[in-house]
Amino acid sequence: MNHIKELNRIFELQKANYSPANSPSYEVRMDRLNRLEEMIRTHMDDIISTLVKDFGTRNPDMAFLGDIYPTLAHVKYVKSQLKKWIKPERKSSGILALTGQKTYIVNEPLGVVGIMSPFNAPVSLAMDPAIEAIAGGNTVIMKLSESTPLTADLIQKLVSQYFKEEELAVITGEVDVSIAFVDRAWDKFFFTGGSEVGKKILAANAKYLTPAILELGGKTPCILLHDANVKSAAHKIAQVRMANAGQVCISGDYVFLKENQLEAFITEAVNRMDELYPSLLDNPEFTAIINDREYNRITAYLEEAKEANCRIVYSNPKNEIVPDQKTRKIPFSIVVNPPRDLQVARREIFGPILTIFTYQDINEAITFINNNEKPLALYVFGKNREEINKVIRNTSSGGVTVNDLMMHVNSHKMGFGGVGYSGMGRYKGGKKGFHAFTNPKSVLEQGLMGKFTARFFIPYTSERARNMIRSTVGIKP
Repeated sequence: MNHIKELNRIFELQKANYSPANSPSYEVRMDRLNRLEEMIRTHMDDIISTLVKDFGTRNPDMAFLGDIYPTLAHVKYVKSQLKKWIKPERKSSGILALTGQKTYIVNEPLGVVGIMSPFNAPVSLAMDPAIEAIAGGNTVIMKLSESTPLTADLIQKLVSQYFKEEELAVITGEVDVSIAFVDRAWDKFFFTGGSEVGKKILAANAKYLTPAILELGGKTPCILLHDANVKSAAHKIAQVRMANAGQVCISGDYVFLKENQLEAFITEAVNRMDELYPSLLDNPEFTAIINDREYNRITAYLEEAKEANCRIVYSNPKNEIVPDQKTRKIPFSIVVNPPRDLQVARREIFGPILTIFTYQDINEAITFINNNEKPLALYVFGKNREEINKVIRNTSSGGVTVNDLMMHVNSHKMGFGGVGYSGMGRYKGGKKGFHAFTNPKSVLEQGLMGKFTARFFIPYTSERARNMIRSTVGIKP
């Protein structure tokens, strides 16, 4: 199959079928959402097993929590709210309402939406924005990561069974197809992935003035305040870090803690990993790195840290020979106080390595975070309200969770997204996501004042009109 020709055909088909004069009704949108939900529920086991095959080894529970659960929870909530969301939003006309004037917002569809999802959660990170785009009345074409080809093929097959091509379609293929996919006059584009790729996508979108939502990554900091529960924080940070072998954009990338917390944190984190993963190579719950390229990148980070004589602590209870190229498994690894010019200190790791930096004063941690690119998420552990607020107010990030990890992402009220290097735009979060894929068209219906407004148009026909206009901004005749 010529994937690029197929892309061209489906894109032109959806463009030809979209018209503001034929906006999908509430019933049509609900039907599409119902079919999407049915598709995921009915074929859940097939999707999970295929994801495991793409990774080589992956905890099936991780596949469920990363790809199935978010999609089902999201579509359930959107369906429950959609009837309210599609109604015009009334806005106050103030005292002019007494003259019959009405102001409101009509959230109209944008048109054809392009979505690209990454390998770490290829299904949910395609379906979540698709749910909101469909709720907004748009049609959608998705391109799943070429790093998970079996999953991409399966989702393409399923979507073709449940949807017409002019409603929702999936394109598969390698990097050349991804490049061609971006180079289209989309009405909205959504991308989840690395920041450097995000720059290229934004540049390509600029050619068509395509508005984009970029959910990127960066180095996510975890800060332990002086009064933090070290055991609890260490367990949570390590466990979340290893849930997908570190291949999660909002798991903790590095930790700032007090010198007197260091040894307790390392001990608790490693012991927790030893308990959860008593073996590595033959353990089906220990997720592999997605491919050789990523495996080589991550192990190179570790080798560089070794050559720099960094202290590195591993979780490897059976003393297996790891990292292992054949299985692409890398143990949970803690690098302590690496020089700031090393890869583990400068770049997003996106793997099972956790770096730790010690600080004397909380301002050191704040300064470090602010001297680097803005992260997608930030986590702070502690009890002191003043210090917690200081971290939140004096740093910039896509979102924050206090005394836990990732929980702010699951809110149906706030929306999720990055800032600066970690992304732009918000989706999910209930109506905020709906708004992300619609145009808020302002409408004003004039009342009795319509009889008098002509006299205020240029050129003025009376000095009184000129003076009245000026007086509204405090300029006296």
